[in-house]
Amino acid sequence: MKQRRAGKVIFYNRLSTIQLFNISEICGCQVIDKFQLILEIFAKRATTRRSKLQVELARLRYEIPRARAIVSLVKKEERAGFMGLGDYEDAYEQDLKKRITRIEEELESAGKDDESLRAFRHRKGFSLVALAGYTNAGKSTLFNAIVDESVEAQNMLFTTLVPTTRALDLGGRKALLTDTVGFIEELPHWLVDAFKSTLDEIFLSDLILLVVDVSERPDIILQKLSTSHDTLWDRIQGVPVITVLNKIDLLEESELEAVMEEIGYMAPNPVFVSAKKKIGMQELKAEITKHLPAWSFYSFSLPNSEKGMSILSWLYDEGIVHRVEYGEQISVDYEAREDIINRIKSLELGPDE
Repeated sequence: MKQRRAGKVIFYNRLSTIQLFNISEICGCQVIDKFQLILEIFAKRATTRRSKLQVELARLRYEIPRARAIVSLVKKEERAGFMGLGDYEDAYEQDLKKRITRIEEELESAGKDDESLRAFRHRKGFSLVALAGYTNAGKSTLFNAIVDESVEAQNMLFTTLVPTTRALDLGGRKALLTDTVGFIEELPHWLVDAFKSTLDEIFLSDLILLVVDVSERPDIILQKLSTSHDTLWDRIQGVPVITVLNKIDLLEESELEAVMEEIGYMAPNPVFVSAKKKIGMQELKAEITKHLPAWSFYSFSLPNSEKGMSILSWLYDEGIVHRVEYGEQISVDYEAREDIINRIKSLELGPDE
């Protein structure tokens, strides 16, 4: 039987520089670990300036400890020329750090722009909802189904490196839904930090939809829920989480019940959907509305004048107008954020104003 030599060997566990070298010597081919593979995939998926910078930052941070180990080897005159690097000098590590600093500064500037945009959206009455979950759980498919959009959704890892945000119709409540990068197990800090601007879309949202592939084995689902929870809980500061159990079309009702008996304790506020077949979208929207930040209800009158009509037009932009009656004054039943209600109260408009 004809045998073939492997072109690359991939290890699930993280490998040290020495381990990479020794194993590659034995195998006679390139050896990488899980996180190097992730970086390779990220590099192929990155299409925007920001995503390319994030991938480069992650790669550089991963390279730093390896650079130190290689410098140590070369200084001891051991295996000089390892990986074709030749006379490896301390200056290489310094160069890495300088490049890291430049990228961090550019991403920080972009992050400030994002913070300003998020603050502006809140001021305009938008609630921010983020899709989160283990990679390949169907987040992008769900995104397309619930906002009637078309973003890339394929059966492959990390198709979403740059957050995509669209308006979400909740029957009057203004909300924005963001699709984000998928979680992976044992996320190293350098990878989390590199994609901070992307993950902030989750951490700084008003509500999180944690998407789960419910068709997988219960033990795998629990493992992935645990990974997602570990990534979220220390950072979201009490933000409500809805567990979206996706791909229910692949299970019988009895199978779904059996799965829930095992994973239910790890699935807060569960909603059952099939994003592919658009099953459960209305139920999901209802649950989203239920968990959004509370709005206040207020009944008041406006002068039936040009100024009153102008204010009424503004009210439609900022909240939900439940009732309008026109007479000597304009009677309004209204629901909105507390700050909008307080602004209305501060106007103290009378019929002659």
